[in-house]
Amino acid sequence: PLLRFLGRSNQNYVTSTRSSSDINHHMIICQTELKARRFFGNDSFSSDKNNRNCNSSKELLLSDILLEKVQNGDLVYDVAQEKAARRLSKLQQALNGYCNQRIIDRIEETLKEQREAAAKQTNNDLNDEKFDPEREEREGEQASSGRLQSSGKNGEKQKDRKVDKIMIPRGMFIHGNVGIGKSYLMDLFFECTAMNKKRRVHFHSFMQDVHQRIHQLKKEDLATKGRNFSVDTSLESNPIHRVAVQLADEVALLCFDEFQVTDVADALILSQLFSVLFSRGTVIVATSNRHPSTLYEGGLNRDYFMPFIDLLCRHCIVHDINATTDYRSVGAEGIESFFFNIHNEDEILRYNQLLEEQFQVGQFEDQIINTAFNRTLKVRADGFNVAKFNFDELCNIELGPSDYRAIAQQFQLIIIDQIPQLSLKEHDQARRFITLIDELYEADCALLCSAASSPAKLFIGRDNLHDEEHFAADHVETDIGETLGIDAAQSNGVAISELASVRELSFAFLRAASRLKEISSKTHWEKKCI
Repeated sequence: PLLRFLGRSNQNYVTSTRSSSDINHHMIICQTELKARRFFGNDSFSSDKNNRNCNSSKELLLSDILLEKVQNGDLVYDVAQEKAARRLSKLQQALNGYCNQRIIDRIEETLKEQREAAAKQTNNDLNDEKFDPEREEREGEQASSGRLQSSGKNGEKQKDRKVDKIMIPRGMFIHGNVGIGKSYLMDLFFECTAMNKKRRVHFHSFMQDVHQRIHQLKKEDLATKGRNFSVDTSLESNPIHRVAVQLADEVALLCFDEFQVTDVADALILSQLFSVLFSRGTVIVATSNRHPSTLYEGGLNRDYFMPFIDLLCRHCIVHDINATTDYRSVGAEGIESFFFNIHNEDEILRYNQLLEEQFQVGQFEDQIINTAFNRTLKVRADGFNVAKFNFDELCNIELGPSDYRAIAQQFQLIIIDQIPQLSLKEHDQARRFITLIDELYEADCALLCSAASSPAKLFIGRDNLHDEEHFAADHVETDIGETLGIDAAQSNGVAISELASVRELSFAFLRAASRLKEISSKTHWEKKCI
């Protein structure tokens, strides 16, 4: 195909005679190229780790790096990716030499002055215990004198304190279909942006970290202050505000992958959290399958979430990668897969042979691994970073992102038996399974599994984004809920207000199917040297 150079007026075109199979192979290589350099959990927030691969590309823009990969045949030219790369390159230039510490210092200085002024006023009020009939007259004279002198020394003092504005670059919110290169472009941007205070994290991991920090602060407050019988509304006592201040101190650039909101607790936290991050100069870059205006659509108390959408759009450029090619799926076509259909006798025979001959699963032993909040999880594993589960053990019990993340970080290869077809009616199991796949993909794990269908057909109803509406309408129970006497329309025992997460599954199904194809492909296994 005819491939156009990026950003070069004197060299406009380059031709390639690579075969389609070679291109597909290189797509897979490029989609997985940077994953080994990703870091997750609290350890991933180390700037030394995150920046150790930036030295070679500090002087290069993202658009130049993408051009080089196109020239080398590692990527095919994609006009939608080029447009996104150009915008990210402009942001990369704006971030050159940027740091939010000066903004934080100014805010802290202002807050300190306000506290000192408030304390001084309190002391004055305490000292004025006796009634002084002449005090009001004196204060009036002083106030009048102060107004007359406002253009004098006091005015000059305030003028001297004025400082130049610090321009905060607008971030980017990149959205579009699955497999079109959103995460890949953001990862390239993260790697080549020369900043010390930066993090790249999956949104699940980020919110888990936020909840852990809030929990820890509340524990510390309880230990030091005890239980109070009055409400303290000061910012210094607000755990969400304090966590946001911590995060702003740690990062000037925060990159999120798979930004999505399905939980009412997260929805209510985000507005307050991001208000502080933005005000303290933290720049946000995020990828998502949804436009910001459709985040948490249909969720409980969404009106409280709407200010966050306005805030996000004000501080981030919203960019739609208007593309339809799923490079993960295209790259996996015609390549041997370790995703086996349980209804195919030949495939299930080969699957069982792999388990017994190559992995010797009969010799696996129970192990205990640590997850979040001092919890543990029992898994069956060997001594070579391989763990085996059946679907029910992972998705029919109450496990969450932190549990799946612990598994993904501990083991290189995950074996899963008997994955059923999933629909919006089994939304709890489907949501857990999709979260599991996201965590395995983020940690660059390989997958061996048996399932009721191929990845493309594993999620029933994934092509109809309105299935959840029919599902809700067909299963609404109008009985009055017993809890607190509140009327609650329910869907198979689930409140209709919770269907925001069900709606999100329609998009998540597409992403999970695409990622399943990649992490179970032979190309990915070879990349992992399995």
